[in-house]
Amino acid sequence: MALLLPIGLGVVYNVVMPDVQKPVVTVAIASADATQLPAALSAIAGSTVDLRFNNVASAAEVTAQVEAKKADVGLVLPAGFDAAVAAGSAPTLSVVQPPGSSTLGAIYIGSALDGALRSMAGQHAPAVITTQTAQPAHDAASVMTNLGARKYMVLGTLIMLIAMIAIYVLPIILTEEFEKKTADALLMVGTQSDLVAAKVAVGLTYLAVSVPLLLVVAKMAPANLPLFAGALVLLAVTMIGFGLLLGALVRSVSQLNTWSSIPLLLVLMPVFFVALDLPSWVQTVLGATPGSQAMRLLVDGLTGQAMYGGWTLGFGVIAAWAIAVYAVLIRTLSRREA
Repeated sequence: MALLLPIGLGVVYNVVMPDVQKPVVTVAIASADATQLPAALSAIAGSTVDLRFNNVASAAEVTAQVEAKKADVGLVLPAGFDAAVAAGSAPTLSVVQPPGSSTLGAIYIGSALDGALRSMAGQHAPAVITTQTAQPAHDAASVMTNLGARKYMVLGTLIMLIAMIAIYVLPIILTEEFEKKTADALLMVGTQSDLVAAKVAVGLTYLAVSVPLLLVVAKMAPANLPLFAGALVLLAVTMIGFGLLLGALVRSVSQLNTWSSIPLLLVLMPVFFVALDLPSWVQTVLGATPGSQAMRLLVDGLTGQAMYGGWTLGFGVIAAWAIAVYAVLIRTLSRREA
């Protein structure tokens, strides 16, 4: 259940919160001979609009497709259209629009035709336009706008998956080993560090299977894979330390089931608070938790942009928690063995 619940949530988010898709404009076009107009329009559209062209044989078929709503707009080109445009003789281009108010597709094609025809005629634009993308702001609203609610929720689910494996699955394994005296036998031939390392390896193996599965189900691919993977692994190791410490402190699985929800909530709540526009002092407190720092690193790793930045600080905070929790864990296991 600890593995299936987060993956199931990823499927739900993928269905009920789809990403915004770029608009699709279908153009029915009839030309007596070959034309470069579709290529010129596609060059103007770039990656912002998905232009699709239905080539038909006659003007009547163009009109029929627009009337049947199989096309957003229609274009009818006379014979020798491209040569006439290149010669500057201003041939007639017929645009077929749907009845009633113009659709988004018809409006877009109407505005793009001038630039496309200028390009085909070899005319230079009145001015050279350059586009510069501003650096994204680091406030909560801008992060949610650039990333999207679905991706943010999937990242939160990803951290929940790590926390459930670290705080539910592994502590149960460790507690059962102590109840059955298996852990005592292991400590007779090894050290506390060997026992901890074995459990960390088990947890990372769980995550090596479940994390890629969740990302595939959610259709998400990190743009900065080293940053994304590094944050995941460091957070996983830290959370596993918390889980094993919990397993070392309790005496039975029933006690573990009673108390495990508290550290789980303490880990998950800061993760989702990162996206809220909170007072600066609250953000400072949240910044001291490994979950919130991991969320910021994962957002930057997924988008490939420094939307939060401070990567060194983020890794430093998580690593500091890892060092502290494993030091306490080794000491707790030593006292329990004694």
